[in-house]
Amino acid sequence: MQEFSKKLIPIEDEKIKNLKKRFFSDPQKIVSRNEFIEQADKWFMSTRLNQLHSVDQFAQKDIIIGCTQFIETLALKNKWNIQVLPRDYAYYAVMGKQHTEIGNLKPGVPLIVSIPNYYYGHRPEWEAILEECKVKNIDVHIDCAWMTVAKGINLDFGHPNIKSFGMSLSKYIGSWNRIGLRYSKQKSMDSITMFNTQHKYNDALVSCGSFMMDNIQRDYGWSTYGEKYKNICKDNNLQETNFIYVAKKDNECVSVSEQLISK
Repeated sequence: MQEFSKKLIPIEDEKIKNLKKRFFSDPQKIVSRNEFIEQADKWFMSTRLNQLHSVDQFAQKDIIIGCTQFIETLALKNKWNIQVLPRDYAYYAVMGKQHTEIGNLKPGVPLIVSIPNYYYGHRPEWEAILEECKVKNIDVHIDCAWMTVAKGINLDFGHPNIKSFGMSLSKYIGSWNRIGLRYSKQKSMDSITMFNTQHKYNDALVSCGSFMMDNIQRDYGWSTYGEKYKNICKDNNLQETNFIYVAKKDNECVSVSEQLISK
């Protein structure tokens, strides 16, 4: 029986490593804000493995330095008076923010929620969460960082309480370059808006994101390793998840990225 790490490590196969080398060794172009936003929007939404609805309601699109900037901007704008659910991004606990149980959400306090969620896939109580937010007038902001390596997620962004969501390339290309988009129903005045209007984001990050999207198919992980993933889970008595490099052992998440790229 193989050993599996509890650290969820993105796939770094020869293709992705070679693309990283090429980005640094080959001449690269500067990509304008509008060009990047158009390209990234098409790339994120081109998934054939997930169903994403009502995205057209989010007319405002901004470049973000990964979903962490999306989260931090919301948190800082609200002076950390935000709510998070159980089994969400560990970053919140590191910053001293504890979760709130479903059914006990505080009226009027914004909720930041990860969908897909690293543990559940889709949130099993999602409809109940949205209904509670509607009754209690809670704005909902969705961290979609895991969407790029997910399958089987059916998510409708059209609920009136959903105000924004963010997507990033990080789960494919790792933490060395964080770049993505924030989708908002209305323009808001915050640090992300200022970064975009005043061109304070780094051109190298944008150029890299564009280069990677030019060379990595949107559903690359599942289309390349889907069958091998199933076999690894079957041979090692692991439970499959919605994420190409995450499985469950004894009901806890483990990484299978090293096994996927091994010969």
